[in-house]
Amino acid sequence: MIRNYFKIALRQLRYNPLFSLLNILGLTVGLAVSTFIALYVWHEFHYDRHHPFAERTYRLLSVANYGGEEFMMAGLHESFATAIKQQIPEAEEVVRLSEGFGDVVLQSDEKHRFKEEKIGVADSPALSVLGVRLLSGNPKTALSEPGRIVLTRALAEKYFGNQYPIGRPLVYDKHYTLTVSGVLDDLPTNSVIQFNALVSLSSMPTLGATAQSVYKSAGFLTHYLVLRPGTHVAQVEAKLKKVKAGIQFVDMTANYILEAMPALHLDSRMAPKTGRQSLYILLTVALVILALAVINYVSLTTARATKRAREVGVRKAVGGQRGELIGQFFTESFLTTTLAFALSLGILQALFPWANQALDLHMDNRVLQQGSYWMLLLTLWLGCSLLAGSYPALLLSRFRPQEVLKGTMSSGRSGAAVRRVFTTVQFATSIGLLICSIVLYTQMRFLRTKNLGINRSQVVAMKIDAEMATQFPALRDAVRQWAGPENVAVSNTALFTDNISTWFMKTEKTKKQVMVNVLSVDKTFFKMMGIRWLYAPVGWEQKPVTNELTVFNQTLMKEAGIKGNPQQQAPPFKGAKTAGVVADFHVRSLHGPVSPMQLSVVSDSARALVANGGFLLVRLNAHTDVEKSLEKLKALYDGSKPIVPFDYYFLDDAYDRLYAKEQQLMRLFNGFTGLTLLVASLGLLGLITFSVEARTKEIGIRKVLGASVSGIVTLLSKDFLKLVVLSMLIASPIAWYAMDKWLQDFEYKVEIQWWMFALAGGSALVIAGLTVSFQSIKAALMNPVNSLRSE
Repeated sequence: MIRNYFKIALRQLRYNPLFSLLNILGLTVGLAVSTFIALYVWHEFHYDRHHPFAERTYRLLSVANYGGEEFMMAGLHESFATAIKQQIPEAEEVVRLSEGFGDVVLQSDEKHRFKEEKIGVADSPALSVLGVRLLSGNPKTALSEPGRIVLTRALAEKYFGNQYPIGRPLVYDKHYTLTVSGVLDDLPTNSVIQFNALVSLSSMPTLGATAQSVYKSAGFLTHYLVLRPGTHVAQVEAKLKKVKAGIQFVDMTANYILEAMPALHLDSRMAPKTGRQSLYILLTVALVILALAVINYVSLTTARATKRAREVGVRKAVGGQRGELIGQFFTESFLTTTLAFALSLGILQALFPWANQALDLHMDNRVLQQGSYWMLLLTLWLGCSLLAGSYPALLLSRFRPQEVLKGTMSSGRSGAAVRRVFTTVQFATSIGLLICSIVLYTQMRFLRTKNLGINRSQVVAMKIDAEMATQFPALRDAVRQWAGPENVAVSNTALFTDNISTWFMKTEKTKKQVMVNVLSVDKTFFKMMGIRWLYAPVGWEQKPVTNELTVFNQTLMKEAGIKGNPQQQAPPFKGAKTAGVVADFHVRSLHGPVSPMQLSVVSDSARALVANGGFLLVRLNAHTDVEKSLEKLKALYDGSKPIVPFDYYFLDDAYDRLYAKEQQLMRLFNGFTGLTLLVASLGLLGLITFSVEARTKEIGIRKVLGASVSGIVTLLSKDFLKLVVLSMLIASPIAWYAMDKWLQDFEYKVEIQWWMFALAGGSALVIAGLTVSFQSIKAALMNPVNSLRSE
């Protein structure tokens, strides 16, 4: 019997190629998108579950209050771990780890010297506790002694090629020779812990004065506690309050909390609040697109009910049971869904690398090999088969043979009403997503074009190493001679990054604690970067800067309660004389307001700005060849005989990276909107095709009686286009509410305007009109003699 079911199902696919193609294509698109989103959501929800002790591992977080704002920090002094082991017996193990302190130069020989990021430090238990697999080396001893470094496989191949790296020397930070003691397998992408190499923590006192100072007095290590089975987290948190009392470098006002390792990615107090919300949005979009594809199948299958009615009537008349008919229609649904599912998996495998890179999702192929993910896909496939087949099977199997064979059966108004509802839902969803995409694009364009109070256009930031302080004046002068003195400035800070120094300072007048961004710059910085003065320092234009000047922005003046000319008033902070005030400008993202800012204007940029590393800012000509300009800057840089490779970034690119999540969301919405419109259009094409087939005789009679082509096209199209207009009315308020909530995360945002809804609705109307017109015009131009003869 099952064999016969499949034979009939295959025959139906072969004899109805257009409807079969529309059904399979619609389901393929829906399943491909759904499986890809399911893959990404599964990946995000399964962060850090692969560690051996994941369920008992917790990150230690310091929470303090400054100026009425909660400030959280994971970095703690190295002595904290020793105190925890001594005073908290519930802690089975404590791991100390840092993902690095910025870029570091590594060198294996003269031909292999590169600047690397995420070169971290960790103590001996880290590799075993975190369950990182070593391809070479012993995880228990790889970080147990000073002078050892463990590399990832990619880094080991980069520096040593096919040679066996264990025991080989690697120069760290230009001067300090370490020994490679292990090679790690590629780290899972679904982990908050990411690094390219780990240096043994005990090596830090031997890696120069800066590293030694950090080791002795800074809070730079993230602490992970593995608690013994059955331990209550609240009890350990209470004991942590006593632990901090015996540690020298600790904030005594802070509280310490433990956060479960698997919850760090989405639910940590330091994680973005929108992370989980974004995943739920994507999951909803996936379900909606899959639902639209299933609706397409149901709608097209039930629309052809009258074509299958005679078959049902004959089979029932010769003894066929309703259960058998239901099995037959479920088999057809199962076969169609299986073909679509197989095609969607092929598309997923083929496009996974491209989509992963284009959408910047950071997933590796290992996620495709997870058994639980494939169980999810099988559930999706079976659920889709049941949902797609249930309504058509129940509807078609209930036809009465006497009505069908007598020709008295009506297709029924209820079926048509259901199909109208389905079409409305499809286009309402499409229009809603289109409105969201338009708002997303408008907001991102607003962020890119808004005046920040600082001109970042065409500015290259060249990294200057601290050890280049003696060569820096000559390099700066050479760049000035090439680019022009007015196009070259210096800063100690990487603008539009997370590396801007923040100090907590108490104002003299209001006694308020303020988080202040602190920068050191030279005099040229202000004019070159287009920063406007509210109160310029005395003699600013007439004489050079000979002594260090302290300049504040207007936001800091407001926080300090200073009005009027601040140069004639007491300074906002003790010991800081106000030399001038600049108009507010942004060096961070527009998610929040301008931060209070203090700028130190120094006279000797070689000494004061690059003593700890800095950046030479160069504005390129708007019409210059960027590639050739970078080659020239590299040549000038190499001419100073640096010990660090040439490194740079564009301020524009850094600013755009501040909105990476929003850019990613916009790309996803654009793609999903296009696919949703495709699925809706496929369904509409199928319905109008069926409508034309069902009304062939009516169209022929109308043409014989003198109906025009435009009249017939209008007759066939108007009902469908009315549904699109209704869809726009339904989708608009829902989309407005969703995007209004999303825009609340931005301090600076666009207004949602009427033209956004008009553009989305008009676009959907045009797409629907073209889809309907394709078949309507074809039917209207058909010779009535042929249509009436066939009837």
